[in-house]
Amino acid sequence: MDMVSIIDVAKKANVSITTVSRVLNGSPHPVSEETRARVLEAAEALNFSPSALAQAMVTRATRIIGVIIGDAMDPYFATIVRGVEDVARRHGYLVIVCNSDRVPEIELQYLHTLDSYRVDGVIFAGGGLTDDKYGRQVGQALEAFYNRGAVCVSLAKHLFSSFSVLVDNEQVVKDAVHYLISLGHRSIAYISGPALLTTTQLRLSGYKSALEAHGLPLKPELIIDGDYKYESGRRAAEAIMALPAKPTAVLASNDLMGIGCLVGLREAGCHVPQDISLMGIDDIATAQAVDPPLTTMALPLYDLGSIGMESLIKLRSHELADHEALTLAHRLIIRRSTAALGTEEAMKR
Repeated sequence: MDMVSIIDVAKKANVSITTVSRVLNGSPHPVSEETRARVLEAAEALNFSPSALAQAMVTRATRIIGVIIGDAMDPYFATIVRGVEDVARRHGYLVIVCNSDRVPEIELQYLHTLDSYRVDGVIFAGGGLTDDKYGRQVGQALEAFYNRGAVCVSLAKHLFSSFSVLVDNEQVVKDAVHYLISLGHRSIAYISGPALLTTTQLRLSGYKSALEAHGLPLKPELIIDGDYKYESGRRAAEAIMALPAKPTAVLASNDLMGIGCLVGLREAGCHVPQDISLMGIDDIATAQAVDPPLTTMALPLYDLGSIGMESLIKLRSHELADHEALTLAHRLIIRRSTAALGTEEAMKR
């Protein structure tokens, strides 16, 4: 059976193709009620509905949104994307998720592809990449978005300017370190993230600032490189167990590394929290399922996604200024992986 076209509808309603287009696409151009009714009857009789592409050509809006994430395997991004999609679905938007693996070239390639699809906007869900060349190139790519009326929302600090929905990553880590210090810990190891991310830099700065605020020395051997993945947490546990003077607490800069570290410490015969207290950041679902459940700084991941998408829609309708920023609250979740130092011997470590 041949596909019904707008030409068939125009013939059946005895009107021009332009009139059919105006009626079916909600054009403000005046059309009489009698003509409108005739077009709608013809379209219904022929079981015709205009394609999304055809509508986009008329309205200049595809109702497609791109979301660029750093790692599709990370539950952090899964929760954010769920927040984006729930809001997008309610407003009739399609979401395309792009996994960049935190590689500048891949991220730029996705940006160009999304622009070629004429998406209505893009959400950067992960941290910014601190590469100067990338910064210049992504700025140029976004200019193409802005010039045709598309918008951009970032959910972390980036080198380019955009509307942002954020958490205070530096304060998150400060609060985590303050909590461990309140338990009596003075030797606190820190598992950092990928060096090229703004989020990593902000969280590391929070760790250093918190130690300084409490008059504690910064010990480079207690800062362990990681990549926000589970396996790097296990490697961090090996590095911690190899230290001649072991810390009494460990703060992983995300939960996945915290869980990996927990498993690695346990395999090495170290008891958490009896020997070493351990906490993470994010509050992904798995954090409460491990043994012992992981103390963590809970970030509003779902809200980052949902508010980010709501903001994008408001930007499209000019209800928000392009370069404003919203900062969402975080909170401490205390579980059984942390404990106060209880012996005089432990206090000396």
